Amino acid sequence: METRERRKHVRLPWGFPVSLRKEGLEDLLEGTSANISQMGAFIRIESWRLFQVQDRTVVICTLPTEFTGQSTTIRLEGEAIIRRVDPETGGIALEFDKSLRAFERVNDRS
Repeated sequence: METRERRKHVRLPWGFPVSLRKEGLEDLLEGTSANISQMGAFIRIESWRLFQVQDRTVVICTLPTEFTGQSTTIRLEGEAIIRRVDPETGGIALEFDKSLRAFERVNDRS
């Protein structure tokens, strides 16, 4: 029996740096994307225990030139909600509030 993919957007298996800003914490939490689509991502992050399903977070994706086709690395910021916390893989699944294309470009800052 064939299993059908239920996602509306294709996920790409790209690994690049992702920072998360969680309410109540001063420092950004650093992770790496395992895959990403226009509307979500799975992030491997050592501090996965700090997140719960339905938590809100700000996501800052550092996209390499190979991913964007640009001549320099691009940082994009947007909001997301945690849809799954996965202890087995040490990561969290995010659903973006708006598409990755609509994220705001940000300068280097913490």
